[in-house]
Parts: sequence; structure tokens; C-alpha cells
Amino acid sequence: MKTKKILGIALAVCMTMGLTTVPAMAEDKKTFVFGDTTFNAENEEADINPQNTYAGWACIRYGVGETLMKIADDGTLEPWLAESAVNVNATTWEIVIKDAVCFSNGKKCDAAAVKACLEHLIEVHERAAGNLKIASMEADGQKLTIVTSEPNPILMNYLSEAYGCIIDMEVGIPDNGCVVGTGPYVATEVVTDDHVNLIKNVNYWDGEVKVDEITVRTISDGDTLAMALQSGEIDAAYGMAYASYPLFENDNYKFTSIQTSRCFWGMMNLHKENSGYTIMSDPAVRKAIAMGINKQDFVLSLIHISE
Repeated sequence: MKTKKILGIALAVCMTMGLTTVPAMAEDKKTFVFGDTTFNAENEEADINPQNTYAGWACIRYGVGETLMKIADDGTLEPWLAESAVNVNATTWEIVIKDAVCFSNGKKCDAAAVKACLEHLIEVHERAAGNLKIASMEADGQKLTIVTSEPNPILMNYLSEAYGCIIDMEVGIPDNGCVVGTGPYVATEVVTDDHVNLIKNVNYWDGEVKVDEITVRTISDGDTLAMALQSGEIDAAYGMAYASYPLFENDNYKFTSIQTSRCFWGMMNLHKENSGYTIMSDPAVRKAIAMGINKQDFVLSLIHISE
């Protein structure tokens, strides 16, 4: 029987889901090789330290780290490491960490550990500090109280961002880049622009981990990624070039996709040559976009929001 391969065509935290469809490569050990176009310094994913630029995406994508909250498949916000999150008043949040959560080294992940992680995050990560607006925190057992410098009603959304992966700050950021998270996998080797080696977390708090060893290979070119999947060098691919899709539209492969939570946009009034928005320099394109906007409903929606 031919094994179906998996092609990731949207940002899916496939490692975190346990990779239940991965076949056994040996009777006593399940292994998996994942080709990814995004794990590279140029993409600001030089390692898996979530507090370094945009490397949190690698941390969460490869199942090393998890966040307090997460965005569900239907776009709604739901707890992950957190049991609950309550907005006590305009600037105060009370977050209860699930009692079962522990780091991959076996250490309990309590409110104090989360507090230490977030304190370091806002010290070193300018974007996170600006988003979170944390003024102070207090830890009491599994309860973390966060006070913001101003009302921040979407704080929980920000804490679902990949930079919010909770890591053990007692271990800190090791020289080898292998941060200690709460996810189903443990990084044993991280080499920028080349690969990440992972083994299953035997202390994982949220159920059995299905795969024993994973190798993430950086293959920055989409065409090369397609050839690696065809040849069997890798078992799954993320970032496949659209032009290569027809090669895999058969029973031997499976595509997985999900709507992204990102918003893509173009600036109508920034349409000069070499501005990066040259398509908007065409008056016909701008007119078509303007005609496609339901202005009445747009205004009514804004009025409704303001009310």
C-alpha cells in the first residue's frame, strides 16, 4: 500500500497536532522528515527561540512551544496552556494556568514560570512589549494576574501570537538554541538555514506523542521542495510552490489547508513606481477595487461598531 504524503499549504501547527497520519518508518520507531521553506534567517526564523524576531513561528510550528491562548480552526480564541482568562476590569486580567502543564524537562509550568517568561519577553522583544502593554504581573500558584498600562481588550489575542510561546526561563536561551517549551517535541539540534532535530517529549502534558523523531529540513526553494517530496527525501512539505501542485494531485498525496488569520492589504494611495505596490499604479485596478467595495454596508458596519 502506498503511503499518503502530507503537503501543508497554510500555516498549520502540524507538529503540535501529533502527526497522527505519519507512518512508521521502522517497527520500533516512528520517524518523520519535514521540508520547510520558511526556517531561515532571511525569513527572520533563524532559530526556535520565540523571543527572537519572528522565530516563534518555528517554535510553535515544530511543536516545541505552546501559548496561553490559541486561535481555533474557526478563527475563535480558545485557551491552550491557560484554563481560563478573565478581564476583571479595564486594565486587569486573571489567567489560570492548567494544572497539568509542565515543561519538557518535567518542571511544572505554574504562574511564576509564565510570569518569568513574559517578563523576559517584554524586555527583549519590542513588538511584543508594544502589543501587550504589560505594566505589572503577580503570580500565585496557577493564577497569573496581569495589569496593563492602558486598557488592552485584545491582550489574549496577542498572547496567542507565536512570540508568546512559554519557555522555561530557568534554563533560559541555551547557546545551542534548544529552548525548553511545553510542546510535544524537544529540540536536540538547531542549525540556522539547515535543519532542526526533534524527539518526542516524554513528559508531554496533553496526551501521547505519536512520532519518536522528526527532522525539519530547510529547503528554501519551492521547486526543490517539490522534487524532494517526489523522491521520498521528505515525508511532508510546507511552502510548496503553487506551480508544483498538479504534481501531487493524486491518491498518493494529501493536501491540508486552513484559512489564515492574517490580513493582506494594499495601499490605494501608494501607487508610485518602485513603491512595492506597482499594481496599484494602474487606474483601472484602483477603479475596480473601489467599485467592488460595498460602501453602504461598510459605513453601516462602522456605525454599528462605534455604538
